Amino acid sequence: MKILLVEDEKNIADFIKEILESEKISVTTADSVEKALKNNYSDDHDVIILDLMLEGKSGDGLVESLRKAHSSIPILVLSALSQISKKVELLNLGADDYMTKPFDAEELIARVNALYRRHLESSSADEVIIDDLKFIRKQNKIIRGGRSEYLTKKEGEVLDLLIKNQGNVVRTEDLLLKVWQAKKGYHSNIVQATIRRLRKKVDSGFDHKFIRNVHGIGYMFVTES
Repeated sequence: MKILLVEDEKNIADFIKEILESEKISVTTADSVEKALKNNYSDDHDVIILDLMLEGKSGDGLVESLRKAHSSIPILVLSALSQISKKVELLNLGADDYMTKPFDAEELIARVNALYRRHLESSSADEVIIDDLKFIRKQNKIIRGGRSEYLTKKEGEVLDLLIKNQGNVVRTEDLLLKVWQAKKGYHSNIVQATIRRLRKKVDSGFDHKFIRNVHGIGYMFVTES
């Protein structure tokens, strides 16, 4: 496990680093939100331990920036602020856990391990890999051939439905019913328009086309094998 510790008080940072490294956990330290963001540390780490009261941009800013960028890395906030309202604010902003200073070393390790386990379980259920395509449902993100694309909510729902029924035709009326909750018999070109955008993101530039049109009926997700 690799931890990113964002803490500007060296004594505290050294103390936490020592605790974690005693458990064979790798730790990278950053003394500001700006440094953490500039170096894209979140891409290479499994959990962030974040102090709120930092020089420059506050810890709240890192939580907000990462969640706006669709990062799902677990964030454990450490703060001397014990007000319930502050805890609720941070959790609503996207933090995963909150510990008040001073803290117990064993509890810190237990919470970090719990966050890491939950993240692994969530990631394995959340990611679908088919041939050279990876679909990350929670982020509505696809990766294919080294290219990343973000999908709209409806594009993600359509792709998810096609993947769950791969090899079988999904009728246009079923897409309307399940994705748009349209009434039976409702006619619209919204499915065709969404599929067109989805194909551009998923299949454009690749020899194998996952999303196929079944004329007059609907669409099918077809794997290479």
